[in-house]
Amino acid sequence: MNNYSNSQSPFSGEHHPTGWGWVLAYGIFLILGGILAFINPIATGFVTGVVFGVGLVIYGVSAIIAGFSALSTRSKILEILLGVIAILAGAFVLFDPFQGAASLGWAIGLWLLASGILQIIYVFQGGHDRGWRLLLGLIDVVLGGYLVISGPLVGLTFVAAMVGFSFLFRGIFLVTLAFTLRKAVRT
Repeated sequence: MNNYSNSQSPFSGEHHPTGWGWVLAYGIFLILGGILAFINPIATGFVTGVVFGVGLVIYGVSAIIAGFSALSTRSKILEILLGVIAILAGAFVLFDPFQGAASLGWAIGLWLLASGILQIIYVFQGGHDRGWRLLLGLIDVVLGGYLVISGPLVGLTFVAAMVGFSFLFRGIFLVTLAFTLRKAVRT
């Protein structure tokens, strides 16, 4: 007998009759979270810093466990060393979550700066899509440079904006999906 009493398997492409309401609620929750991230970037930065720190600690513990189970001595030492570094970095971020979130903004700035410079170099080497690559490279250099030279509050606000946009657009997608599911159930 089918485990789904009034519905088809969620993997069959057919939808559970009551599932759309949960998708709608989750979408609305994410939209509200995205709006809150824009309204209060300091709180968003704090939460992001805590989540980032906890993630580093979990990664560190996992890496140490993996290091002790590695077959080669070189792998053991590397994994344990990476695990210890991750735990120390995670503890640092958890000690000051605001600075951790601001550091995340700074790291994104460095990545954008390096990416933009590489895009511009590629343009001068005669690659395809030169106009678009030049435009994207310049945008990345400007944004990345701004994040790198600006203070921690800008980095914190940038991280909050990224979280806000992600939640907002994901929430809009889920609300739209929920109404599509509801329509499919009614037909």
